[in-house]
Amino acid sequence: MKSIRKQVETASSAQFGGRRIALQTIERLSTYRRVLEDLHGQGVQYVYSHQLAEYVSVTPAQLRRDLSLFGSFGNISRGYNVRHLITVLSGLLGTSEIQPVALVGVGNLGRTLLAYGGFVERGFSVEVVFDSDPAKIGRVIAGRRCFDIAEAEGILAGRPVDIAILACQPQGLQKIVDRFVAAGVKSFLSFVPAIIRVPRGVHVEMEDISAKLEKLSFLVKNRVEEG
Repeated sequence: MKSIRKQVETASSAQFGGRRIALQTIERLSTYRRVLEDLHGQGVQYVYSHQLAEYVSVTPAQLRRDLSLFGSFGNISRGYNVRHLITVLSGLLGTSEIQPVALVGVGNLGRTLLAYGGFVERGFSVEVVFDSDPAKIGRVIAGRRCFDIAEAEGILAGRPVDIAILACQPQGLQKIVDRFVAAGVKSFLSFVPAIIRVPRGVHVEMEDISAKLEKLSFLVKNRVEEG
Protein backbone atom coordinates (compact mmCIF):
# COMPACT_ATOMS: atom_id res chain seq x y z
CA MET A 1 0.00 0.00 0.00
CA LYS A 2 2.86 2.37 0.70
CA SER A 3 4.05 2.41 -2.92
CA ILE A 4 0.50 2.94 -4.17
CA ARG A 5 0.00 5.87 -1.81
CA LYS A 6 3.24 7.42 -3.02
CA GLN A 7 2.09 7.03 -6.60
CA VAL A 8 -1.11 8.94 -5.84
CA GLU A 9 0.80 11.74 -4.11
CA THR A 10 3.19 12.30 -7.01
CA ALA A 11 0.25 12.31 -9.45
CA SER A 12 -1.34 15.35 -7.77
CA SER A 13 0.90 17.88 -9.53
CA ALA A 14 3.17 18.30 -12.53
CA GLN A 15 6.36 20.20 -13.26
CA PHE A 16 5.95 23.19 -15.59
CA GLY A 17 8.46 25.97 -16.16
CA GLY A 18 10.31 25.14 -12.97
CA ARG A 19 7.13 25.19 -10.87
CA ARG A 20 4.73 22.56 -9.58
CA ILE A 21 1.28 22.91 -11.13
CA ALA A 22 -1.67 21.10 -9.53
CA LEU A 23 -3.30 18.63 -11.92
CA GLN A 24 -6.67 20.10 -10.92
CA THR A 25 -5.47 23.35 -12.47
CA ILE A 26 -4.69 21.56 -15.73
CA GLU A 27 -8.15 19.97 -15.69
CA ARG A 28 -9.70 23.40 -15.25
CA LEU A 29 -7.69 24.70 -18.24
CA SER A 30 -9.35 22.00 -20.32
CA THR A 31 -12.76 23.11 -19.07
CA TYR A 32 -11.95 26.75 -19.82
CA ARG A 33 -10.98 25.85 -23.36
CA ARG A 34 -14.15 23.82 -23.93
CA VAL A 35 -16.35 26.71 -22.81
CA LEU A 36 -14.33 29.19 -24.87
CA GLU A 37 -14.81 27.00 -27.95
CA ASP A 38 -18.57 27.03 -27.33
CA LEU A 39 -18.50 30.83 -27.01
CA HIS A 40 -16.42 31.15 -30.18
CA GLY A 41 -18.96 28.99 -31.99
CA GLN A 42 -21.65 31.44 -30.88
CA GLY A 43 -19.71 34.35 -32.36
CA VAL A 44 -18.45 35.75 -29.03
CA GLN A 45 -15.14 37.58 -29.52
CA TYR A 46 -14.37 38.77 -25.98
CA VAL A 47 -15.34 37.54 -22.52
CA TYR A 48 -14.67 38.98 -19.07
CA SER A 49 -13.16 36.85 -16.31
CA HIS A 50 -16.33 36.97 -14.20
CA GLN A 51 -18.41 35.76 -17.16
CA LEU A 52 -16.06 32.89 -17.99
CA ALA A 53 -15.79 31.97 -14.30
CA GLU A 54 -19.57 31.77 -14.02
CA TYR A 55 -19.77 29.45 -17.03
CA VAL A 56 -17.30 26.99 -15.46
CA SER A 57 -18.49 27.37 -11.84
CA VAL A 58 -15.30 28.79 -10.34
CA THR A 59 -14.62 32.17 -8.78
CA PRO A 60 -13.16 34.95 -10.96
CA ALA A 61 -10.14 35.00 -8.65
CA GLN A 62 -9.54 31.27 -9.21
CA LEU A 63 -9.78 31.67 -12.97
CA ARG A 64 -7.39 34.62 -13.05
CA ARG A 65 -4.98 32.78 -10.75
CA ASP A 66 -5.01 29.70 -12.99
CA LEU A 67 -4.31 31.69 -16.14
CA SER A 68 -1.65 33.86 -14.49
CA LEU A 69 0.45 30.74 -13.93
CA PHE A 70 1.06 30.62 -17.67
CA GLY A 71 1.19 34.26 -18.71
CA SER A 72 -0.71 37.53 -18.92
CA PHE A 73 -3.97 37.46 -20.86
CA GLY A 74 -6.79 39.91 -21.45
CA ASN A 75 -7.28 43.51 -20.40
CA ILE A 76 -9.63 45.40 -18.11
CA SER A 77 -11.58 47.18 -20.85
CA ARG A 78 -12.35 44.24 -23.17
CA GLY A 79 -11.64 41.08 -21.21
CA TYR A 80 -10.13 38.00 -22.83
CA ASN A 81 -9.86 37.59 -26.60
CA VAL A 82 -11.71 34.29 -26.99
CA ARG A 83 -9.94 33.05 -30.11
CA HIS A 84 -6.48 33.98 -28.79
CA LEU A 85 -7.09 32.29 -25.44
CA ILE A 86 -8.28 29.11 -27.19
CA THR A 87 -5.00 29.08 -29.14
CA VAL A 88 -2.95 29.62 -25.98
CA LEU A 89 -4.76 26.92 -24.00
CA SER A 90 -4.55 24.46 -26.90
CA GLY A 91 -0.79 25.00 -26.98
CA LEU A 92 -0.50 24.50 -23.22
CA LEU A 93 -2.59 21.32 -23.36
CA GLY A 94 -0.59 19.97 -26.28
CA THR A 95 -3.54 19.78 -28.65
CA SER A 96 -2.63 22.44 -31.21
CA GLU A 97 -2.11 19.50 -33.58
CA ILE A 98 -3.92 16.16 -33.63
CA GLN A 99 -2.33 13.70 -31.21
CA PRO A 100 -2.41 10.02 -32.20
CA VAL A 101 -3.76 7.65 -29.54
CA ALA A 102 -3.73 3.86 -29.19
CA LEU A 103 -6.83 1.98 -28.01
CA VAL A 104 -6.37 -1.30 -26.14
CA GLY A 105 -9.51 -3.43 -26.15
CA VAL A 106 -12.36 -3.30 -28.67
CA GLY A 107 -15.21 -4.82 -26.71
CA ASN A 108 -18.42 -2.87 -26.16
CA LEU A 109 -16.66 0.04 -24.45
CA GLY A 110 -13.81 0.11 -26.95
CA ARG A 111 -16.20 0.20 -29.90
CA THR A 112 -18.13 3.02 -28.27
CA LEU A 113 -14.92 5.00 -27.84
CA LEU A 114 -14.00 4.37 -31.47
CA ALA A 115 -17.36 5.75 -32.56
CA TYR A 116 -17.03 8.87 -30.40
CA GLY A 117 -16.47 11.91 -32.59
CA GLY A 118 -15.45 14.25 -29.80
CA PHE A 119 -11.83 13.08 -29.70
CA VAL A 120 -10.89 14.76 -32.98
CA GLU A 121 -12.70 17.95 -31.96
CA ARG A 122 -10.48 18.08 -28.86
CA GLY A 123 -7.24 17.28 -30.69
CA PHE A 124 -6.98 13.48 -30.46
CA SER A 125 -7.34 10.64 -32.94
CA VAL A 126 -7.41 6.89 -32.27
CA GLU A 127 -4.84 5.78 -34.83
CA VAL A 128 -4.13 2.18 -33.83
CA VAL A 129 -6.24 -0.49 -32.11
CA PHE A 130 -5.21 -3.59 -30.17
CA ASP A 131 -6.94 -6.63 -28.69
CA SER A 132 -6.02 -10.14 -27.54
CA ASP A 133 -9.12 -11.86 -28.95
CA PRO A 134 -8.16 -13.98 -32.00
CA ALA A 135 -11.62 -13.30 -33.44
CA LYS A 136 -10.85 -9.57 -33.57
CA ILE A 137 -7.16 -9.56 -34.46
CA GLY A 138 -6.65 -8.75 -38.14
CA ARG A 139 -10.19 -7.46 -38.61
CA VAL A 140 -11.02 -3.89 -39.59
CA ILE A 141 -13.13 -2.37 -36.82
CA ALA A 142 -14.62 1.10 -37.29
CA GLY A 143 -12.15 1.71 -40.10
CA ARG A 144 -9.08 0.58 -38.17
CA ARG A 145 -7.24 -2.71 -38.37
CA CYS A 146 -7.06 -4.49 -35.01
CA PHE A 147 -3.58 -5.68 -34.01
CA ASP A 148 -2.49 -8.29 -31.49
CA ILE A 149 -1.52 -6.81 -28.11
CA ALA A 150 1.50 -9.12 -28.14
CA GLU A 151 2.80 -7.23 -31.21
CA ALA A 152 2.49 -3.77 -29.63
CA GLU A 153 6.21 -3.00 -29.57
CA GLY A 154 6.65 -3.78 -33.25
CA ILE A 155 3.45 -2.05 -34.36
CA LEU A 156 4.16 1.12 -32.39
CA ALA A 157 7.81 1.33 -33.43
CA GLY A 158 8.25 4.54 -35.38
CA ARG A 159 4.73 5.78 -34.59
CA PRO A 160 4.43 8.96 -32.51
CA VAL A 161 1.92 7.42 -30.08
CA ASP A 162 2.44 8.69 -26.53
CA ILE A 163 -1.05 8.00 -25.14
CA ALA A 164 -3.01 4.75 -24.83
CA ILE A 165 -6.61 4.23 -23.74
CA LEU A 166 -7.15 1.03 -21.76
CA ALA A 167 -10.59 -0.51 -22.34
CA CYS A 168 -9.63 -4.17 -21.98
CA GLN A 169 -10.30 -6.85 -19.37
CA PRO A 170 -8.44 -6.54 -16.04
CA GLN A 171 -6.80 -9.96 -16.38
CA GLY A 172 -3.14 -9.50 -17.23
CA LEU A 173 -3.47 -5.72 -17.29
CA GLN A 174 -0.09 -5.06 -15.67
CA LYS A 175 1.71 -7.10 -18.34
CA ILE A 176 -0.16 -5.21 -21.04
CA VAL A 177 0.84 -1.87 -19.52
CA ASP A 178 4.45 -3.00 -19.19
CA ARG A 179 4.45 -3.97 -22.86
CA PHE A 180 3.11 -0.59 -23.97
CA VAL A 181 5.53 1.29 -21.73
CA ALA A 182 8.34 -0.67 -23.38
CA ALA A 183 6.87 0.40 -26.73
CA GLY A 184 7.24 4.06 -25.75
CA VAL A 185 3.78 4.95 -24.47
CA LYS A 186 4.06 7.65 -21.80
CA SER A 187 0.46 8.12 -20.62
CA PHE A 188 -2.56 5.90 -20.03
CA LEU A 189 -6.25 6.67 -19.67
CA SER A 190 -7.62 3.57 -17.96
CA PHE A 191 -11.26 2.51 -17.87
CA VAL A 192 -10.20 -0.75 -16.20
CA PRO A 193 -10.98 -1.03 -12.45
CA ALA A 194 -7.54 -2.31 -11.50
CA ILE A 195 -4.40 -0.80 -9.99
CA ILE A 196 -1.41 -0.57 -12.30
CA ARG A 197 2.15 0.46 -11.56
CA VAL A 198 4.23 2.48 -13.97
CA PRO A 199 7.77 3.85 -13.87
CA ARG A 200 8.50 7.47 -13.00
CA GLY A 201 7.70 9.76 -15.91
CA VAL A 202 4.73 7.66 -17.10
CA HIS A 203 1.28 8.99 -16.21
CA VAL A 204 -1.99 7.20 -15.48
CA GLU A 205 -5.50 8.67 -15.33
CA MET A 206 -8.14 6.33 -13.90
CA GLU A 207 -11.70 6.71 -15.19
CA ASP A 208 -13.73 4.56 -12.80
CA ILE A 209 -17.40 4.99 -13.71
CA SER A 210 -18.54 2.99 -10.67
CA ALA A 211 -16.59 5.30 -8.37
CA LYS A 212 -18.24 8.32 -10.00
CA LEU A 213 -21.67 6.75 -9.44
CA GLU A 214 -20.77 6.05 -5.81
CA LYS A 215 -19.80 9.71 -5.42
CA LEU A 216 -23.13 10.82 -6.86
CA SER A 217 -24.95 8.34 -4.63
CA PHE A 218 -23.17 9.77 -1.59
CA LEU A 219 -24.12 13.32 -2.55
CA VAL A 220 -27.74 12.40 -3.16
CA LYS A 221 -27.97 10.42 0.08
CA ASN A 222 -26.51 13.23 2.16
CA ARG A 223 -28.70 15.83 0.51
CA VAL A 224 -31.76 13.77 1.41
CA GLU A 225 -30.60 13.41 5.02
CA GLU A 226 -29.93 17.13 5.31
CA GLY A 227 -33.45 17.90 4.09
